[in-house]
Amino acid sequence: MNTRKFMVIIGLQDCDMNTGTRKLNQRAFLMGLFLTLVIRVEGQALINNNVKFIQGDSLFVVTAFSDTIELERKPFSIRYFGKRYNAEQRKFYAASIAVLENIKDIGHLTVGMSTSKTTYLEPGSGMAAASDGYGDTLLVTATGHYYLFYETESEKRVNLISKKANILELEWNISGFDLSETTDRSFSRMKKSTLYFVIFFDRNSDEIIDEGELKVVTVNFKP
Repeated sequence: MNTRKFMVIIGLQDCDMNTGTRKLNQRAFLMGLFLTLVIRVEGQALINNNVKFIQGDSLFVVTAFSDTIELERKPFSIRYFGKRYNAEQRKFYAASIAVLENIKDIGHLTVGMSTSKTTYLEPGSGMAAASDGYGDTLLVTATGHYYLFYETESEKRVNLISKKANILELEWNISGFDLSETTDRSFSRMKKSTLYFVIFFDRNSDEIIDEGELKVVTVNFKP
């Protein structure tokens, strides 16, 4: 075989091999990118910021920043997703929920705002819920919030409903309200027809309201 022809053939074979290698690398890259996106999407689905209000057989799913629901004057629960609280590792994963009597108490809330700009979410204004997680009579106030976390079955302020990887589904039970209206704090004696829930998940523990971390829910109670 002519040497020049032989060199050309080898060159073409090398070119084909290089092209094939590039195609394989491209396929591997695309597959890796696809798997990464799938994992991220699944992660987002697990740690979504939806909040559920549950009362008997009724379920109200709050997905938007602001929503309005209607409940009976009976006990109910709030369910959400979060991570395990771990004080030793300084992983302070918790939900902050303020219950307000008047809409004006909410103020002006915006993404990027520090919680120190509010009277009810500012650092140091957290209140403990019932340690057993099985029912709270809520204090309605514009100067504080309930600080809810789950660490273990003996160290918790909410109940663990389910667990997938490091994501927990948690539930807070509400048995009545303290509005200083009467010594009877049951729902049947409550005079107010509307209360406002400000629910804040500080996912990165920076005390800043980031996109998707806040829900404002107006709860109208049936007569």
